[in-house]
Amino acid sequence: MADGGADLEAVAEYDETHELTEDEIMSAEPAEPVAAESVMITTSLRLPKPVMDEVRRRARERGLKPTAIMREWIEGAVANVDEPVPLSVITAAVAEYQHRKAS
Repeated sequence: MADGGADLEAVAEYDETHELTEDEIMSAEPAEPVAAESVMITTSLRLPKPVMDEVRRRARERGLKPTAIMREWIEGAVANVDEPVPLSVITAAVAEYQHRKAS
C-alpha cells in the first residue's frame, strides 16, 4: 500500500455505494487466522526522562527507533534459553558490550 489514505478512501467510497445481499453475507468466508506470534500489541510504558534519553541515544547509535531497540531488549530478556537467540539481540548485546568497554 503505497498510499494508505487513497486505499482507505476507496474502501469508504465502495462501502457507501454498495450493499451486500443476505446471500453474500451468509456465503462469506472467514479470513485466514493470524498466527499469535505475528500479532503486535501496543502498550504504554512510563520511563524516567534520563532513561528514555539513553534509550534514544543507543537506538540512534544503531540506526534504530527507540521502540525497536526496547522490543529487542524485552524479547531478549524473556527469550527461552532453549530457543535460538535472534541475531538482532546478539548484535544489541555486542553493541552494549562495546559501549561499556569504551566508557
